[in-house]
Amino acid sequence: MVYDCIVLGLGGVGSAALHSAAQRGWNTLGVEQFGAVHDRGSSHGQTRIIRTAYFEHPDYVPLAQRAWEAWDKLQLETGEWLVEKTGLLQVGPPDGEVVQGVLGSAKQHGLPVEILTIAELSERFPIFKPDSTHVGVFEESAGFLRVETCVASLLKLARLAGAQIRANTEVRSYHVDDQGLISIDTNQGRLETERLIVAAGPWTQQVLVELDFHFEVIRKQQQWFQIDRVDAKYENGFPCYLFETDDGCFYGFPELDRLGIKVAEHSGGQVVVDPSKLDRNVNLQDQGRCERFLDRHLNFTKRRLVHNSTCMYTMSPDGHFVIDRHPRYENVVVAGGMSGHGFKFLPIVGQQLVDLLDGKDDPSFRFLQMAGRQC
Repeated sequence: MVYDCIVLGLGGVGSAALHSAAQRGWNTLGVEQFGAVHDRGSSHGQTRIIRTAYFEHPDYVPLAQRAWEAWDKLQLETGEWLVEKTGLLQVGPPDGEVVQGVLGSAKQHGLPVEILTIAELSERFPIFKPDSTHVGVFEESAGFLRVETCVASLLKLARLAGAQIRANTEVRSYHVDDQGLISIDTNQGRLETERLIVAAGPWTQQVLVELDFHFEVIRKQQQWFQIDRVDAKYENGFPCYLFETDDGCFYGFPELDRLGIKVAEHSGGQVVVDPSKLDRNVNLQDQGRCERFLDRHLNFTKRRLVHNSTCMYTMSPDGHFVIDRHPRYENVVVAGGMSGHGFKFLPIVGQQLVDLLDGKDDPSFRFLQMAGRQC
């Protein structure tokens, strides 16, 4: 059988692309080296922040607005609770990357954000204790996505639209012949397709060996702590947060269940040479950095580590995504280098990948293409 489209990798990006391709009416197959909704790559760990006032670059703002609409639509279609609006508190030096970036995007796009002095921040959120020289920016409409539920819902909708899935299938190589037919060699035999979407996350470079993306895979460790503060609970108004400190950039989520609050470091991390051999043992140094952040910036008297989880960032050199056609093959597209902030955009990234295969070029995504970038 020759498929209309094959999607390689069914994490966050791949599940969204599979859904979009199946909706297009294509005979679509999703190929995953692990099981469905696995915890081996980048799309797991209970939660991901979703926000609009984007400090990384103001060009993300229109994409974030479209992504919000897409998640709301998916939530209605599935009947699953995918998005929670908790607000997002971002704290850092007034001239730092985070605060300046948030305010710049908010000003350019007319977004409602609130600047909080330390006194105002401490009065509204007494659980936090920011540095005296820092300021806060609160985005009330931000929140978080339930990551595993999002991936599972996209795969479910893809199946309902006719997509097939092959789990535990490892891709060894692919080849495009002179007529454009794509052959994929896997440990389960050969597959053929007219179109290919590569959404392999940390394994992108291993699939597209002929391209040099300059991606760097970074190990990330997430921790969950129980603390003795009732105002750390989601139902009591505890927001998502991101702190730019002199010791790194840290982020976290309210207590949702018995695991407690989640905290992780957005900066730092160890380079991963082979993502298939990621060290999933607890890194005490990483854990200690998060514990020091909590002790320094949250008010509590007792904390207890409950859970750890390890994932990976696939970093592009400039920290922006790569979403583009293959430079040699028009019927091969890739989304990679999501750089630790791509999950919130999944529905529109999946649609963009399918549009690229359909000959469409959305100008909103042009700053994420390969041309003129070291990727």
